[in-house]
Formats: sequence, C-alpha cells, structure tokens
Amino acid sequence: MAPSVVAGQRGKQQQLHGVSSVPATKAAAAAAAAGAADIDALGSPFPPLKVEFSEDEWRETAYEILMACCGLAAMSARSSTPKLQTQKSLTSAAASHMKKALGLQGTTAAIPTRELSQRALSFKSNKKTPSTATEIMKVQLRISDQGEVRTLRALSRAAAGQASKSSGMVIVPLELLQNIGSSAFTDDVGFKKWLKRQLKVLEAGLLAHPLVPGDMGMDSLRLKQTLKDLYDKPAEVGKNSETLQVLRGAAMSRATRALNGEYGDFLHWADGIPLNVHLYETLLQACFLDNTLDNNEEGGVVIEELDEVLELIKKTWVMLGINQMMHNLCFMWVFFRQFVDTGQGRLGLLTACETQMIEVAKDAKARTLQPEHVELLSTTLSAIQSWVERRLLAYHDSFPGGAEGVMTGLLSLAVACTQISHDDISREYRHRRKDNSNVALNRVDVYIRSSIRTAFAQMMETVDKRRRSFKGSAIGGGSPPPALVILAQDTSTLASNEVENFSPVLKRWHPYAAGVAAATLHACYRREFKQYLSGVTAMVLDTLAILKVADGLEKHLVQIAVEDGVECEDGGKGLIQEMPPFEADQAMADLSKKWVFDNLNRITDCVNRNIQQENWNPSANRDRCAASSVDVLRILEETLDAFFSLSLENPELLATLVNGLDKALQHYITQTVNPCGTKDLHVPSLPKLTRCSVNKSWLGGGGVHKSKSKTEGSHGGRQGRLKTANGEDPFSLACLCVRINTVSHINTELDAIEKKIRRGWKDEATIVAPPLIGSGKKKTKAQQQQQPVPPTLPQALLIEDTFQRTRRASKEGIQQLIELAAHRVVFSDLRSVFGEGLYVGGVTNARISTVLEQLDTKLGIIAETTAEHLRNRLAIALMQTCFDGFLLVLLAGGPLRTFMVSDSDLLKEDLEAIKDLFLADGNGLPSETVARASARASQVLTLFDLSSNELIHILSASSVGDTAAAASKHRSGNTNTKSSYPPTTGNWSASDANTVLRVLCYRYDETASQFLKKTYNLPKKLHD
Repeated sequence: MAPSVVAGQRGKQQQLHGVSSVPATKAAAAAAAAGAADIDALGSPFPPLKVEFSEDEWRETAYEILMACCGLAAMSARSSTPKLQTQKSLTSAAASHMKKALGLQGTTAAIPTRELSQRALSFKSNKKTPSTATEIMKVQLRISDQGEVRTLRALSRAAAGQASKSSGMVIVPLELLQNIGSSAFTDDVGFKKWLKRQLKVLEAGLLAHPLVPGDMGMDSLRLKQTLKDLYDKPAEVGKNSETLQVLRGAAMSRATRALNGEYGDFLHWADGIPLNVHLYETLLQACFLDNTLDNNEEGGVVIEELDEVLELIKKTWVMLGINQMMHNLCFMWVFFRQFVDTGQGRLGLLTACETQMIEVAKDAKARTLQPEHVELLSTTLSAIQSWVERRLLAYHDSFPGGAEGVMTGLLSLAVACTQISHDDISREYRHRRKDNSNVALNRVDVYIRSSIRTAFAQMMETVDKRRRSFKGSAIGGGSPPPALVILAQDTSTLASNEVENFSPVLKRWHPYAAGVAAATLHACYRREFKQYLSGVTAMVLDTLAILKVADGLEKHLVQIAVEDGVECEDGGKGLIQEMPPFEADQAMADLSKKWVFDNLNRITDCVNRNIQQENWNPSANRDRCAASSVDVLRILEETLDAFFSLSLENPELLATLVNGLDKALQHYITQTVNPCGTKDLHVPSLPKLTRCSVNKSWLGGGGVHKSKSKTEGSHGGRQGRLKTANGEDPFSLACLCVRINTVSHINTELDAIEKKIRRGWKDEATIVAPPLIGSGKKKTKAQQQQQPVPPTLPQALLIEDTFQRTRRASKEGIQQLIELAAHRVVFSDLRSVFGEGLYVGGVTNARISTVLEQLDTKLGIIAETTAEHLRNRLAIALMQTCFDGFLLVLLAGGPLRTFMVSDSDLLKEDLEAIKDLFLADGNGLPSETVARASARASQVLTLFDLSSNELIHILSASSVGDTAAAASKHRSGNTNTKSSYPPTTGNWSASDANTVLRVLCYRYDETASQFLKKTYNLPKKLHD
C-alpha cells in the first residue's frame, strides 16, 4: 500500500478525533451552528477529471458505451428489441435475488418501471411502456429517440465492418465519429455539441486519465494536436476525412500500449481511473427513479427490474476495466448518494448501502487490491464517513426525535467505515504498533462525547434567553432563577433524554454509552459550576439554589454512570474517576457556616454599637423599653427569617445559629446590667462601736451612710460622673427601671422566637441545645443515652432550654438591677434625709416623715417607668431595703444618734409609717408581704422598750464566757484589757448578741455607758 494513502487516512482519523476533544464552549457552539448549514453537502469521493463533462454528457456517453458492449452495433437501426440473454419481460412478478440480498424486497424502495411512462420527459417517445432492460436504460438515462436511433445505426455500421472483433477492441467515440455525420442532426449546433463530447471522451480516456501510463511521445502530441484541430474545425470530420484518419491512428496507438509490459485483446481508452468510475456511477444511477422528473416524490427509489438492469450494466466491465470490487464500491456509493439526495428519508437505501459495505469489507480483507483501488476505497469510505460523522458528532441536533431509524443506519455505516479503515486499509501502519483497542467502541465514544458537548454548548447559548422568558419562579419573589439553575435542569433533561432515546441504540457498539454521556455532562457542568463557585464569597438565595440543583444533578448523573458502568470491564470505576465531585454539599456547608458566623458577628457588632449609643432615659424610649433591644430583636428575627428562607435543612447549623443568638442576647443583657454595678456598691460600711457622745457630728464621726473611700473612688464615683445625652445619670432610678424593662422584654420575646424557629423548620428538625461551657452539670449515662440525636432527615423540632444562657442572664440581671435600684434609692438617693438626717439630734427632732415624702416620689417613678408585671417586685425590694436601712440607722447610725427608752413608741410609729406607705391604703403591696418584710425590724424594736440593765442581762446571758472574763479582769484591776464583743453578723434580731450590744451603744444613759466602758473598753468618740 502506498504510504501516502495510509498517511492521508490516518490524518482524517486524527482530525475526526480532534473534533471531539474540543471543549463545549461558545466558540464550539458557534462552529456547530455554522456547520449545520452544509451538513447535508456530499462531495464525490472520486478524483476530479481534468476534462469537464456535464450530467447530460455523462449519461449520453455511458449509454453509447452500454450499447456497444451489449452488441447492439450488430443490430439494425430499426430494431427496437435487441435479442439479449439479459432481456426479460417486465410483466414478470418473479422476485429479485438482488433486491432480497439488499433488503429491498417488499419495501417501498422498489417501484415497477412501468410507472415511468407517467413521468417521462418531452424527449421520451410515445411508445408503450418499456419492455426490455435496454429500453429501461434508455428511459433512465434520458436518451431521446433520435439519439437512440443515431447511436444504434452508427454502432451497426461499425460492427458490419468489424464482425470478428469483440467489444473490447472497439473505441466507441471513433466508431461514432466515423459513422455519424452532421446530416444526422437537425441543426449544426446539436452536431457540434455531440462532436465535442466525443472528442472530450477521447481526450479524457487517452490523454488526461489513461490506464496505461506513458510519456508525452509523438503519438500523444499528434493526438493532442488532432483533437485541438477538430475542436477548432468540426466541419472537417467525415467518414473518410484525413483528419479523422490521423485521429484514429493516434488514438489506436495510445489505446494499444502494453499494460505492465503485456499486450492483450483490449484497447485501453475508457478504463482509466477516474473516467471509468464516473461512467460506471452514471450507469448505476439508472437503477433509481429520477427525483427530478416532474417533482417526483418517489425519486431515488430502486426500480423493480434491478436484477435485469444490473446484468446489462455488467456488460461494460470489460471496456471500462471494472471488476467486482469496484462494482461493489461504486454500488455502495450510489446507494448512499441516493439516500442523501432524497432527504435521508428512505431507510431502504441506507440498508442497501450497509449490505454493500459488508461486501466492500470482504473485498478489503482479501488483500488483492491494487494501490489505485486502495486509494479509491479510502476516499470513498472517507467521503461517507465524513458526511455521516458531521451528523453523528452532533446527533442531538441531527436526530432530535431519537436514535431509531436513520441514526442507527448511519452508526452502522460510520462504524463499518472506521473498522475497514483500521483493520484493512491501514494495516501496514497498524503492524508497526500494538493496537488491541475496540475501534467501534472508541469511535462511538467520540460521537457521544462530541454530541453531548455540542448540545451542552447550545444550551449555554440559549439559557440567558430562556431565563429572561422564565416567569413565576419561587426564587427571589418571582424573579427568574439563576442561569446555572436552568442549565442544570436542562442538563438533567438532556441526560434523561440520552438514556431514553439514544443510549439503547448506542449500546450496540458501546455497552456503557449512557455512562459516558453522564460523565461528559458531569464534566461540562462541573466546569461552569466551579467557575461560578470560585467567585462566590457569601451565601445568597441564588447561590443556594445553584448549590442544591447542582447537587441533585450530580446525584442523577452519578446514578446513571453507576447503573451503566456495570457493563464496563472495571465495573464502572473508570467512569466514576471521570466524575470528580462537584463538592456542592461541602460548598453549601462551608458557605452556610460562613453565613451563620457572619450574621452572628454582625449581630454582636450591632449589640455593642447599640449599647454604646443607648439613651436609657424613659422619655427617649417608647414603651419604657430601650430602643436598642428592639433593634437587636428585629435583626435577630430577620436573621432567622433569612436562614429559613435559605432552606438549608441542616439541624446542626440551626443549632449553631440559635446558640450564637443565645450568646448575643446574653451579651446584650450583660452589657445592660454589668455597667450598673451591684447593690454592694451602695451599702455603707458599719462604723466602729462607741459609747454615746455629743462631741462630733455624725458625718464627721463615720456615720452609717458614709460609703467606703474605695467605693467613692471606684464605681460609685464613676456613676456620679456619667450622664446621659440630656444630662441625666444613666444609672438613676428611672434609667434602671428602663434597663429592667428591657431585660424583661428580651426574656418575654424568647417564647416568640422559639415559636418562629419551630415554624421555620419546615421539616420539623430536632435541635439539641449544646451544653453550656462551664455549667458544671454533667449528665448521667442514662440521661446521655436518652438525649435525642438529630436524624439525617429531621422529624420533630425539640427545643429544650434553647436560650438557656439568655434566660439565666435575664433572670439574674433583673434581680440584680432590682436590688441595685432599691439600694441606690435608700442608700444613695435618700442619703441626705435617711442616712444623714433621720434621728440625728434626737428622735423627736428628725422623724421619718421627710424620708417618706421622698420615698413616695421614688415609688411614683417606679409606677410610671417600670413595666406593670415588675412593679411589685421592685416595690418589695425597695420596701425590704428601707427596713434594712431603718435598722442600720438604729443599730449603726453613728455617735450622733442616741435613743432612750421613751423613744421606743416613736420608733414604732415611724416603722408603721413606712409600712403604711407601701400598703397605700390597700392599693399597694399585700399586707402579708409587708408584714413579712417588717418582721425583723419589729422584733428589733422590742429591745428599745427594755432598760439598760435588762439589755445588759440579755447580753451577758448570750455571751457568758466573754462577760465573766471581762468581769475577772476588772476585779484584778486590769482595766486596760479589752474584752472581745460579739461579732457582727448582719442578721439583726432580738436574740443576737451583737444587736443587743448595739442597742446599748446607742442608749443614752450612764448605766449603758459604764458597762460598755468596763466590759469592752469602748471609747466615746472615734479616733481618726
């Protein structure tokens, strides 16, 4: 085999494979669209002639050669029915062996030629329906009656003088030129046209494409010159003209040259390639009805008399140098050409082409082909394969209805062409390499991947237009879905269509065709998906929709590949390796987690910013609640709404979000409560015990309401300096009430938030609240086993202590603020009238009335500012603190306060006055609550009814050891030794030794003073 033939075929194969390796891009889609315009263009596989012939000239020349080969020249020009062995009556209903072999018997691919009489051209005779094969060929080749008569007469004359010669020793154009003159034509134009055709045939067969190669010797030059002279002066042609004799001599000299050094009984004038192939193709075209006759809808259909006509055509083999291999090849080609020319709708023609290709494959395997035959075979197969593969490489466009019918036939042709080219034509090349590959499978694999990529590229081109026309999407409140969502849906549809309509047929050559298609679609969409994902930085609705649909698409494609991959030798592992994961689920998890933490950080920033800018003045806040809390709760609810709108369906992520919201609310409460300090900041330190003295003022003497120096310099001093925007102390009673309301409002809203979570989790997911860090509570093994575990698909939403941090912080914060507010009122706001004024200089001089007036004002502030459900709690705390302060005045009021037994009734009256204030004539606190809160003060006041001796006796009885030791020391004269007095517990009561001692310290009589001096060596004044 010629190396150039092999190299050329290999180049075509590499080019076809290269098409499938191009990615499905916009450029590829544009190229595919451009190629669709000429997809049906079918060129001739045979080499072009150097001499131009029209279709009419081909038909007329082929008819002349056919008549010469059939021996018609020996018949009379008037005979209309040549007596040939091959002629048969067309009324015969005998089945055609050839049609059966080609799969045409009983199909619409064969129609009786008797119907031709209804579709004849104007030059057709008006005789009855053709009755012989020669008459059929005359009609099929469109030969007029005049042309038939002229040709038969000329051939008869030639045969009369050469009766002993065979058809192979006749140069038909010479005989026709010798026996047909201008008088045989109705006009000079027709004669000149006929003459030039005969001369062109001689030029093509003897000079342009001779079978026997040779140089341009004298014979060639003489023949060339003679032909030129006759072209220029056609009138010189005549039976005995000198020019014609010169022509005959030159032509015979060229036609009788030895082939491969051997002379034979044949004249080589029409058997050179490609002249003979074009002539033979023209003859074979006569086996089909002409689709150009009066718009014949049955054009291209095989005639019923196929066997007879083929037998007649085979008579030309000797003159044209045709053998069985060339016949099979040409016959295959004309079937394919008829199939294409008639619009690819006649499957019978395609079946016949497949049948003939089987014969061609047998010829190729025989390995008896000459180089020129190999090249002819190669170009013919390439022409068929090129046309077929233009459709198969984009079979989704070529066969939108599915693979049945035409596509199946074209696949068979394409695979057969590839197989012949690989196994037979390129066997020399193949012997130089090891190749055990499945050629058919590899080729079909190329078709699948190429067509899938082309279809995907076309979907990408149209997705934007479809997106704009999309209406009623649920994403984004009716906005069209993202392009990748539509593309994923289209890809899934394409995959399903592939599996349903194409893969069953493709499996004939590719056992896992559907898996390859799925892997190719996976790669195409993955490229676009990864490109989009590389630019995504935050979770939005569009991103979530794309991630979800991509995940669903991947599962669909992988399922197809897995199910189809069973047919693979490796069980489908190779296909799965071609499908690296989209990682949409991981991207969704990462982006969702980032979304959660970004929103939690945003909420934390919002909390810090709002707290810093908050104005706690009641007049600046509606509903007596801080505006910052409303904003924080609003942002929190918006975050939950946004989370549920994403439909993440991840219970763990929801638990993380809820946990973060819990921390954010806890942080808000902490920042609301902690800056206010605690009640201890306002509780005064107890002064040192002294005996009664009137030498110094209470303030100078370390009165009970003088705060510690460290307190004044630390938090207490800071509170005194801080002011709100309108100049008010942010820790005043009114502001503290707003803070209490705010914390309580947050705690109240938790129930609504939990309901929102339950409603938002559409699948009713199970959420297990994470344990609090440092809670110190460990669950038992049984409790841990009973703890619900979130299922893969949530079934029940169980929120148990979801906002436990917030609930605990709010509970503790409210209590802390209430106690703080009460202590601030009593020990700071009322300091001047309570701690520094009450009973100073004598009980009768400074009664409780002034204190009560200011207390009433504070209660009014509480009533106006505090939420209704919190008023009693704050009033009770204030009442309790008042009673505590009242006792501090009596028991630790400093040296300026002295009490006598006669003051007892007045003190009781003042205590009742305090109680009456909080009872408010039945409109205040419950009497039981007031009685319970004042019980200790009432008990302590009973000590003020006792004389000093009685008090000393009580004190001595409660501390016998200490008193006896002090008395012993006194008798021994050791008066400088100080006895230890009972420790201060803070739990004032009539049975408490320290309480009794303090009553004695503030008792204004000598007995008490002497006892305190002798027993405890207490001074009358404090020494700074």
